[in-house]
Amino acid sequence: MKLFGRIANILVLGLFIFFALAAAPVSKKAAPKDMVVSADQMRFLEVMPGISKMTLWGDPAKGPYGAITRFKKGTKVEWHTHPHDIRAVVISGTMLYNNGSGEQRLGPGSFLQERASIKHTTAASAESDLEFFEEGAGPFAVKMIK
Repeated sequence: MKLFGRIANILVLGLFIFFALAAAPVSKKAAPKDMVVSADQMRFLEVMPGISKMTLWGDPAKGPYGAITRFKKGTKVEWHTHPHDIRAVVISGTMLYNNGSGEQRLGPGSFLQERASIKHTTAASAESDLEFFEEGAGPFAVKMIK
């Protein structure tokens, strides 16, 4: 009978803890604040020669992010990879992209989804500067391929 009493006490205590936790309010992260940045307020930082970036959200050094990236005309990053997936939409100019299947010319409105570790080149055409929105799934890095 004592064993039955102990088991009943443990069950009651367990149910009490379960319902207490279930009723507790869930901690929520603060919602991101609204943000408006006009084009003349954007401050681009040079990240490589001929390439500058304006981070819109997140932190490219630490995790997921969104940014506008600019390449000066004729700027090319030779064969390289990134450690995380990247998505991009060309805003202006022409992106020259080659993942080993031949160079592709991507104009305004073009979309690119690039999986992590895909060997590729990226460049701005010689005719105009390139500007694109990019979204990274994790910290941004460039690993050059020899």
